[in-house]
Amino acid sequence: MAGMKILITGVTGFIGSHIARSVLAAGCEVVALRREKSSLARCTDFQNQVTWLNHDISDWAQRAITEKPEVIIHAAWIGVTAVERVELKLQAANLDLFDELLEIAGSVNLKQFIALGSQAEYGPINGRVDEDYPCQPDTAYGVTKLDCLARLENVARQKKMAYVWLRLFSVYGPGEGGQWFIPSLIRQMKLGQSPPLSGCEQRYDYLHVQDLAAGILAVLRQPDTSGVFNLSSNASLPLKQVVQLIQQYTGGRVEPAFGALPYRPGQSMHLEGDSSRFNQTFAFRPQINIMDGLRQLVEATGATT
Repeated sequence: MAGMKILITGVTGFIGSHIARSVLAAGCEVVALRREKSSLARCTDFQNQVTWLNHDISDWAQRAITEKPEVIIHAAWIGVTAVERVELKLQAANLDLFDELLEIAGSVNLKQFIALGSQAEYGPINGRVDEDYPCQPDTAYGVTKLDCLARLENVARQKKMAYVWLRLFSVYGPGEGGQWFIPSLIRQMKLGQSPPLSGCEQRYDYLHVQDLAAGILAVLRQPDTSGVFNLSSNASLPLKQVVQLIQQYTGGRVEPAFGALPYRPGQSMHLEGDSSRFNQTFAFRPQINIMDGLRQLVEATGATT
């Protein structure tokens, strides 16, 4: 992969920054799309190693074409919180960028297009699901992701372009926003606060973000492969165990308030991705187990108010 030029969106975000860091370490050249107001806080260690394109400039797409990327990795998305996922107008705003990326792909005879999908495309899940599970999304977020997949498949057929669509489940790790469950829990417990929780009997599938980035590298090593794949840890564990591990690693000073909150209406009690197809196709296996991943996060997280 040394010298391969890759256009990446979402580089200033949680997942995109890890992908950029990983492909740079593999010797690739990175052209990164960002907005003027985007924070580079997650990119300080590599921001001078990439070519930045300003998405706020009207001719950014033409500038991207002149860079002649061989691969596009699309990791950007607006509207990822639970509240935002049901807002159709907000989710539809993602389609313009996706269509622009497809136009760029056609203009440069792209070798491979890699995009991040979501388990939300399947709709309500209560169990372990593979890629043959029917897609019946119940949020605007899931519907819009599926719309993007259909557009990608259509262009890929026309242009004879390889594509990989990765359906992600729960991803955690360094750089995740503090409002999300795991970093919020770590912060509260380090401050000696007892977090109010549900019964936490759900089983969730957590993939470390560095394993996700390693999975992207595995895809890049097989540029002729196309298809839709789950990318997950390929296992699940009770959420209560996640909480108890964090409690243990933070010193166990406070007891979590299990049962203080009700389960949400329609709460999925088992959300697990079967990523056997991805693992077999790309000779991949996650390397960071949940115990090590959480321990490292706790050690790296400061207790701030």
